[in-house]
Amino acid sequence: MTEEQFRKKWLRQHAQYEKIAYKEFLGAFRDTADNIPFNMLTPSNYEMVVQSSISKEDIQNAYFIVYREIGIIHGERTGKSINKQIKEFVPSTFLSQFNRTLINWLIANAGTRIVSVRQTYIDYIVNYIANGLTENKTLPEIVTDLKKSINGKNWYRWQLLRIARTETTAAANYGATVATTISGVATDKVWVSAEDARTRRPPKSQFNHLAMNGVRVGQFEKFNVNGEEIDFPGDPKGSAGNIINCRCASAVVVRRDANGKIVRI
Repeated sequence: MTEEQFRKKWLRQHAQYEKIAYKEFLGAFRDTADNIPFNMLTPSNYEMVVQSSISKEDIQNAYFIVYREIGIIHGERTGKSINKQIKEFVPSTFLSQFNRTLINWLIANAGTRIVSVRQTYIDYIVNYIANGLTENKTLPEIVTDLKKSINGKNWYRWQLLRIARTETTAAANYGATVATTISGVATDKVWVSAEDARTRRPPKSQFNHLAMNGVRVGQFEKFNVNGEEIDFPGDPKGSAGNIINCRCASAVVVRRDANGKIVRI
């Protein structure tokens, strides 16, 4: 498969994954908002009530569901690609490893992002209520409007689209990483940029993903993106400017020796 073929296939897959992620996040974020005890709100306590009603565990669980679904789909696809060259990828082994390690990996690598996403969501709801009070609306009026908005099709839409796009990239590339790790063969990672008008580059961004296209590193090495090292595009350890809305991929290439034989690990 050529680079361009891989890119087109990846962007189609990413669009599919993004729809899955958006649906899951929308449902989860609606549920957390619906669980706020609106009957307990007063002008003096609403911020505290909202803050205590939306837990980190709620958002973390939404992340877990999205990463598990997308990571497994893309990891198995990566494994099938490896098996076209050498029959070393075992789906059951991948599933076991992925499910066993995912939650700890998320906490260690995406924990800070989950905390930030939760707080931004809380602030959004708190500001919604505060704005209503500023407009001299009563709390019952604000709650009625808020409940209607929560269950509307555009609830938190642009923020959720950004979250879904970002986490889709991370989840898929992480799934591919786990798949290659358990395959038993040595591989390299090749950065494949989306290469369109939305691909970040100077002067709008200090992180030049357009220039990263084609960069190749070993499977256990890191990509260096303008001085910041990450394991794959969308890696949650990266800074916001490097990973938010990223749609780049990490393509897996089975490593061969000078004689063309596949290298095992």
